[in-house]
Amino acid sequence: MIFLRGSYKIVVISFLFLFAFHSNGQTRIKTMFYNLLNYSTSTVSQNKTVHLKTILDDIQPDLFMVCELINVQGSDYLFNNAVLTSNPDFAKATFELSQSPASGLQQMVYYNSKKLILESSKIITTNVRDINRYTFKINTVDADTNPIRIEVFVTHLKASTGNNNRQLRLSSVDEFVGELFNMPTDSHVLFAGDFNLYTSNEEAYIRLTDNSYPIVMIDPIDRPSQPFPSDGTDYFDSNNYNINYFWRSNAFTDIHTQSTRTSNTGLIDDSGATGGLDDRFDFIMMSENFNTSSDLFYVNNSYKSYGNNGNCYNSYISNTSCSGTYSQAIRNALIEFSDHLPVIMDIETPSNTLSISNVENPISFIGSNIVDNFLEINADPSFSVHKISIYNQLGQLVQQKNIRNSNIIQLDVSHLSQGVYYIKTRNQLKPIKFLKI
Repeated sequence: MIFLRGSYKIVVISFLFLFAFHSNGQTRIKTMFYNLLNYSTSTVSQNKTVHLKTILDDIQPDLFMVCELINVQGSDYLFNNAVLTSNPDFAKATFELSQSPASGLQQMVYYNSKKLILESSKIITTNVRDINRYTFKINTVDADTNPIRIEVFVTHLKASTGNNNRQLRLSSVDEFVGELFNMPTDSHVLFAGDFNLYTSNEEAYIRLTDNSYPIVMIDPIDRPSQPFPSDGTDYFDSNNYNINYFWRSNAFTDIHTQSTRTSNTGLIDDSGATGGLDDRFDFIMMSENFNTSSDLFYVNNSYKSYGNNGNCYNSYISNTSCSGTYSQAIRNALIEFSDHLPVIMDIETPSNTLSISNVENPISFIGSNIVDNFLEINADPSFSVHKISIYNQLGQLVQQKNIRNSNIIQLDVSHLSQGVYYIKTRNQLKPIKFLKI
């Protein structure tokens, strides 16, 4: 530990080591899945695109997986007017026309080309919608000699209750599982989509997470609903319905993703489902080796139902009473854009990528680093500074600010307690320190 005179005594040296370790050695890839709600080049879709940009600016994903794209023109418009304007380093996969019976809504991926290389893509047909498979290689410094690959599957399973719809979801999952049996057992696999599952007791979920397969798929947050009792009762029958056996229960309030709305009145896109936030339909599942591999691994506690503050059960996401970590502005954008919430999670590799141009200080103080209420920072225009994070001496994140098209940044730190704090951006070798008095 380093000791300072006065009331600011302890700076934890492990905190500084943590910064150096993450900046020099590791590469984090933020993944995101989002149901776009019937996105095309219609006036409605174009008018709501500004809200998607707000969401992307805040999340800053590296792998953006989507469903409910209607056509290639919509994909291109979204890419040019939301994705690229949020991160100019992004590229997109080829938009594929459906080869399965339900041809109106498609899946797609967009990705940070400085971190990921798209090697191949494939369409897996089902009785409902395609499953789109994408093979990515992480753009590490030794990618040619020691490649790290991610197999990414994106889908949109059959909606609605009833045995027939459950069986259609199961048949689509069976097609995915068939792919697992034809892959190397050490493959890193992500399976993302609007699964439309009501409970972990569904046949499709049970099949998907079967631990006897050569590649075992798991829920990163391990949040199953209660298992049905072995009493011969059909709990899928509405006459026997018990909410405790379904994700609709308020026990899962913090991970619900649909519906963001209780009404479509006054919204740009009024075609969405209503009913309030009470279903966990959207998922990113991962192969079990993300929890055991040293080459590529899941970042603990990074899986989130983005925009869900955990207090909006059966309500609409922009309700002012649903305040918390996610701001009112973000929740306003979410309700305007879609009737689903995005799902996000981070994965990480110890290898550095060719994309990382680490600099010692892309930001610097304007004036003194001893402040009372406001702090001014200059951002080097040679580097894309999108977000500034402030940490306390324990390494805890205490404040963040998104930066848009500005090299002079003013931070209000009046609410912080007296003490030493550290400021860091994404690709910075060393944090800069300031003293709040």
